[in-house]
Amino acid sequence: MTEVKKVKLTAQEILAAKNVAAANKSITLANQSLLSANMAVVEAMQALEAKQMIAKQREDAAHRAKAAQEAAMENKLIADQELLAAHEAGERARSEAQSAEIAKKIAAQEAAAALKAATEAKKIAAQEAAMARKMAADQARAKAQEAAAAKKAEAEARKIAAQEVAAAKKLADEQAKVIAQELAAAKHAAAEAKKIAMQEAASAKKIAAEQAKLRAQQALLARKAEAEARKIAAQQAAAAMKEAAAQAKLRAQQLAAEKKADAEAKKVALQLAAAAKMAADTARKIAAQEDAAAKKAAAEQAKLIAQEAVAARKAEAEARKMAAQQEAAAKKAVAEQERQRVQEAAAAKKAAAEQAKIAAQELAAAKRAEAEARKVAAAEAKAIAMEAAVLRKNAAALKKAEAEARKAASATPEPVWPFPAE
Repeated sequence: MTEVKKVKLTAQEILAAKNVAAANKSITLANQSLLSANMAVVEAMQALEAKQMIAKQREDAAHRAKAAQEAAMENKLIADQELLAAHEAGERARSEAQSAEIAKKIAAQEAAAALKAATEAKKIAAQEAAMARKMAADQARAKAQEAAAAKKAEAEARKIAAQEVAAAKKLADEQAKVIAQELAAAKHAAAEAKKIAMQEAASAKKIAAEQAKLRAQQALLARKAEAEARKIAAQQAAAAMKEAAAQAKLRAQQLAAEKKADAEAKKVALQLAAAAKMAADTARKIAAQEDAAAKKAAAEQAKLIAQEAVAARKAEAEARKMAAQQEAAAKKAVAEQERQRVQEAAAAKKAAAEQAKIAAQELAAAKRAEAEARKVAAAEAKAIAMEAAVLRKNAAALKKAEAEARKAASATPEPVWPFPAE
């Protein structure tokens, strides 16, 4: 039976065994630190994706603002076209007024000629009774024709006044419809902005929850790691808190910008509504004045018809006066409508400029936030890469030490006295 003899290890072998155990422990710690670093890289990638998503949403908001600006420019073009149409209508009204004035002059000349003929008829009637009766019949027929012409002129004046009132009402309705559409568009834009803000807040909450979960995992691993792992976890937690503070500041700025845009849209809508109300009130006032003038003219005409034929010249003068007043009222109404259209076009231009300014400010803020997010993400990625490189370097050193320890352990031990029996 072979006797098993004890071999006493040398100090170098004991040291090598301790080094192997220490190397194994260091490798375990390095693996844990590498796992923490990988989790930090995953967290940084998730944060970068979230920032890219927010940047895309801001870009979409900028596109929507640009579309709103283009719509405002189209509204401005439509307002300019309506202003040009109003000028053309005013020119037509003035030309029609000139034609009416010419017709009045011709009627006055005809009336003067009729008076001259009546004088001649009276002279002839004094000479010949039969001719006088014939001239009287002619005069009666002429008066009847003049009365019919006066009635026809009154009917034409009423028709023109009714057409002008209908046109004014139609214009006021169209303006109210356009203002209502603009107000609905502003409300829709505000609702879309609030919806985007809620979506961004939800995504931010989700990201914060994921970050909290990852930080909890990191804390669990940090409790198992050594002092270096705790230091790295503390640095990562500080970076995460800094990023959360930056995101909260950015969300506050976005919310302030959206509130400002909503207030501007409400202000513009109120201004447009006030302008439309003023235009409708003016149109109703002008229509009431024209209606009252038409009623007054009809009453005067009925009174003049009921009177004797001798008062025909007085009725003609009164009709001319009323026509002049109606023409002045029509010119005043056209000028008032042109002034209102100019004011509305100026208000539309101002609103378009404000919307373009707000869109440019939002786009600039979005670009600045995107650049800041990219800068922070690049710094975090660089720090994580440096930490990973340090960990890989430490792991390589530990592996090298482990290999050297294994090599020293596998070497032939020196004999210890007393030597074993052969």
